[in-house]
Amino acid sequence: MGVKINSKLQDSLNHCLPAYQAYFQSSNPEYLQIFNINGEQILGKKIDAGANLDTLQDYVKNIKSIIKKICPELSLSEAEIKVYAYTLIG
Repeated sequence: MGVKINSKLQDSLNHCLPAYQAYFQSSNPEYLQIFNINGEQILGKKIDAGANLDTLQDYVKNIKSIIKKICPELSLSEAEIKVYAYTLIG
């Protein structure tokens, strides 16, 4: 679940405070991660299969909150946060 990284978001990530870079550059599942899904970069979190609506809403709030912290000048609506599916091969 996450948001596509467009040029405006990428610029914000490139210029965020160094102290906040851990919120999206680490592999800590408590924070955001960058995923490559179908050739697009997505900033978000991995969710478990079968998550209920309450859990999905919590993830949306958490993702939006973290993005607001690391990119305060960026306006992000909840509608921009989407569920992406991909399969692992191997």
